[in-house]
Amino acid sequence: MVATARALANDGYTRVPGFRDPYARSMLPPGWASAYGLFSRWARRTHPEKRDRVVAQFDIIALRVATFDAELTAAIRGGCRQLVLLGAGLDTRAFRMASLADVAVYEVDHPATQAYKRRKASALTTLAKSVTFVPVDFESSSLAECLGRTEFRPDQPTVWVWEGVVMYLTDEAVRITLADMARCSAPGSTLIANYHTPHSKPVESEHRVRRVLLALWREPQIGQRTPHTIHEWVTRAGFDLVSDTDPLEWARRLGVPAPVGQATRVMRIFVARRSALAQPQS
Repeated sequence: MVATARALANDGYTRVPGFRDPYARSMLPPGWASAYGLFSRWARRTHPEKRDRVVAQFDIIALRVATFDAELTAAIRGGCRQLVLLGAGLDTRAFRMASLADVAVYEVDHPATQAYKRRKASALTTLAKSVTFVPVDFESSSLAECLGRTEFRPDQPTVWVWEGVVMYLTDEAVRITLADMARCSAPGSTLIANYHTPHSKPVESEHRVRRVLLALWREPQIGQRTPHTIHEWVTRAGFDLVSDTDPLEWARRLGVPAPVGQATRVMRIFVARRSALAQPQS
């Protein structure tokens, strides 16, 4: 679903200026490729005003991706030379971001998802310094141990991107992964992650759409947390919280219209940094 939204945004169906993800479409499995085609044909035939109202409902994905990209670029400018994509899925940053030219990228994901991604990405040319695929099941495997079997260097500043994952994990898995990241993070490392707060009551149309989408990807969102809880876990793991923003703030920073829909009321992105003094708490 996320890759489909990125592919449509790349075609111009977005209000985020300059959004580019030319490889998202090539990542789509057959079902989502069909959905992409259906929407593209509908969008070309429908009245622009009606089309724009529909685009506004899913444009939150392009806005989220662009916000992550901006924070990632800032971390690289700040000296991070390793990027770990946690739950990388069909992420294309290693193939589309020229700013990664001096950055070693580690894509971490479930083995089954990663096998599919590697087949899809086999024909692409990476813009990153290197790309290493690291199979990890967040519910049963140690992130630190799996990274330890690669050329990843815990003594070098790292930027961690944790996009679209936290809401699918148990509390224990989130806390363990945060602790593993902290143990693998040199001072100056940056963590960029998004999470969902508890749902407010959606309108009926949004509720129906969510039921359909959850049925399609067969992966329930089991973890909505308050900012207070997330901040406590992040600090306890040994990171210093830098910011925690909502979609209205993302839109303001990028100069786009305010997003709409239920997702805008629950999505948040936080940025945290590993300082020399921060230590994990027991």
